[in-house]
Amino acid sequence: MMVAMQGRRGDTILVNGAVNPLAAVPNRLVRLRLVNASNARIYELSFSDQRSFHWIGTEGGLLERAVALEAITLAPGQRAELLVDFTDGRPASLVTAADTNSSMMGGMGMMGRSAGRANADAPATVLRFEPRPLGQARASGAVPTLLASRARPDAGKAVRRRRLVLNMGMGGMMGSGGGGGGLTINGKPFDMNRIDETVKLGSTEIWEVSGELMRHPVHIHGVHFDVLSRDGGKPDVLDQGPRDTVLVKEPVELLIRFDHPAKSAPFMYHCHILEHEDNGMMGQFSVA
Repeated sequence: MMVAMQGRRGDTILVNGAVNPLAAVPNRLVRLRLVNASNARIYELSFSDQRSFHWIGTEGGLLERAVALEAITLAPGQRAELLVDFTDGRPASLVTAADTNSSMMGGMGMMGRSAGRANADAPATVLRFEPRPLGQARASGAVPTLLASRARPDAGKAVRRRRLVLNMGMGGMMGSGGGGGGLTINGKPFDMNRIDETVKLGSTEIWEVSGELMRHPVHIHGVHFDVLSRDGGKPDVLDQGPRDTVLVKEPVELLIRFDHPAKSAPFMYHCHILEHEDNGMMGQFSVA
């Protein structure tokens, strides 16, 4: 299912292009595949009846083990797979809490929310579910304990550390055309004629990524990575799994192995808030 908001941070939630959608689901364990396709809004998703669910997958595939949750955060560009038990037959809604992610200095932080709408950030219904009998009633299938195993890169073999800071300058004003007050990475706005980082094919590196003034969903093309640490401590529960998009404000360490070449056509890294990346918060890296 694709979740999207109209406009920058609009007042209408669309799911698979539908307004106020209702999903008829079988009264058993159901697998949901979610992607946040919104320009800017971060969804804090839970169920209206506080039922728990199991998180089983990220952008990079299955987790090693299912994680029982009552809420999950989904930033622009992030994906998640969930297992939800509807065997009780009761209708329920997937809802999102208020999105409080904004720059303290204004500017782009408000993301163009609808004028004159006092409750623009109020909790909202995303999708209503209506369980329906499917054949004979039966108990829900058990959630597998072990989902997938994979070989992770060895942090001890990292050959280089890089640091990326997503800058908002002057409160995140757009259209600066330079590094003096707009949306940049390491003080430099995007330039398609410039390669910002050069990486050796097959190497493993640690990238430390942080953001100014607000939380930024950072997306790196051509790789999946593991979160090593967050703000100098252990990763959060939602940092698990192979990822390609991570939500940052405080410094987050990413362990990345570069197995895909990109010499003549470089890969990109950027904030996944559309207005941020379009106005300079993006860079390029080659892998050869």
